[in-house]
Amino acid sequence: MTLDTSTGNRLLDGLPKAVLTELRPCLDAVELPLRSRLECHGQNVTHTYFPTAGIASVVASGHKLPGSEAGMAGHEGMTGTSLILGDDRSMHDVVVQVGGQGWRMEAGAFRAAMEIPDFRRRMLRYLQAHMAQMYATILACNHAKLETRLARWLLMCHDRVQGDAFELTHEYMALMLGVRRAGVTVALHEIEGRGYIRSTRGLVEIRDREAMEMSTDGFYGAPELEYDRLLGAKGCTEQPLRAEV
Repeated sequence: MTLDTSTGNRLLDGLPKAVLTELRPCLDAVELPLRSRLECHGQNVTHTYFPTAGIASVVASGHKLPGSEAGMAGHEGMTGTSLILGDDRSMHDVVVQVGGQGWRMEAGAFRAAMEIPDFRRRMLRYLQAHMAQMYATILACNHAKLETRLARWLLMCHDRVQGDAFELTHEYMALMLGVRRAGVTVALHEIEGRGYIRSTRGLVEIRDREAMEMSTDGFYGAPELEYDRLLGAKGCTEQPLRAEV
């Protein structure tokens, strides 16, 4: 990966070119292997990652309790959100659920970059968009049936991968949704029976995205629109801030 044209990460690519050029020495191209842990609950955040391919899951965990996914980030986002607020300790785990690549920035360099007004504004807007995603996840967990929650989650994964097929096991989907594996298997069969997806061992292929979106009864889509409102639609670059008084 190079920064000659674009980074491949929407959050970075929306920055003014002058700011991105200034940040270039701080960005290291890295692989994001499947199941690698980028943050650990209660430990210091040493780096922030800007994925260009793959998906990182933000996993909420508690004492002697299995974790469940609270949010996700792919080529539209980043990890290390606590650094945006000036804290260096993570309140969650971050695990790569779909392997890929990205850009890595040291925590110290990120804190220094937050002094740049255009960068700070874009990171704060991303944090708000990420919070909207988490709020929607809470709403779905409390009010949507499992089939709807799973359809929403698969659509969110599809947003962040290249192509229509991606590797996911029933066991991992159950862990991320905080439900039993048997429930995921039944819900997958129901979604597949409607022709929305094709599910084989360890692989899910999206077949009819439009119909699956409609089946989510509004539980998918609002955070995605909020991201576009705050950060610009795909391919859009934010205008630099005017001089502050």
